[in-house]
Amino acid sequence: MRGRCAMTAGRHSEEDDQATMPRDRTLPHAARRPARPGRRCRPIHRRISLPRTLDREAFLGVLSHELRTPVTTIYGGAQILATRELPAGRRRALAADVCHEAERLYRIVEDLVVLLRAERGDLVPAREPVALGRLVAAAVERELGRNPELQIRFMGASDATADEADEELLMHVVRNLLDNATRNAAGGSPIEVVVETEGDKVVVRVLDRGSEPTDQGRQGAIDPAGTRAGLAGGGLGLFVAARLVEAMAGRSWARGRDGGGAEFGFALRRTPVPGAIAPA
Repeated sequence: MRGRCAMTAGRHSEEDDQATMPRDRTLPHAARRPARPGRRCRPIHRRISLPRTLDREAFLGVLSHELRTPVTTIYGGAQILATRELPAGRRRALAADVCHEAERLYRIVEDLVVLLRAERGDLVPAREPVALGRLVAAAVERELGRNPELQIRFMGASDATADEADEELLMHVVRNLLDNATRNAAGGSPIEVVVETEGDKVVVRVLDRGSEPTDQGRQGAIDPAGTRAGLAGGGLGLFVAARLVEAMAGRSWARGRDGGGAEFGFALRRTPVPGAIAPA
């Protein structure tokens, strides 16, 4: 059984939808959000766009693959639940699979909305310090709560802080990177999540022992058509993560690991430590 899901019967309402669907913490807060009291809003004139080198046909292929997988599971599972008598244990397991894929579909739709708003220039980060180490540690705990069978090791600086970032957008980024790693880790191998500081940057690395990115994916920015995740499902989430990092003036990458596997990571400007000497 994948994760936990409460199944309800009887009358269905809009309130039920709001209670059962995953909470959307990114979009309502990031779209043209007003500046917080006491903070000066810095306008962003750069528009976040799909790169010109992106093969849009390949992108549509990735999207088609990602939509087809959860829709097939939901449709097939619903048909079986509606037409067959199943043992109670099998019925609960199948219902949990349907719920898991419904949440995955919800995340795909959320990613598409993020891309649309980025294309329109409506995605405006808060530009404030974020306790990135604690945020990543909390995200790992949530992922383990959803999938207790996973092995995820959090290592590094839990007190690392990113400067001029956005908490909701960073939660979306980390969630997508963890989702990619959990779906591609080989044979239940451990996933490592590292947060560290390098000069004036705070760096997050998500490492697994799945297949390596292609040569194109090793070159730098994450491209759904040029990484192993783009070919195996998950490229959309990685691409959205890269666009959100770019919106916060950071950089992202995909590269292979010594001994096999992949590293997907990003770096943002680090909040200066009072009294510290800036790197030359």
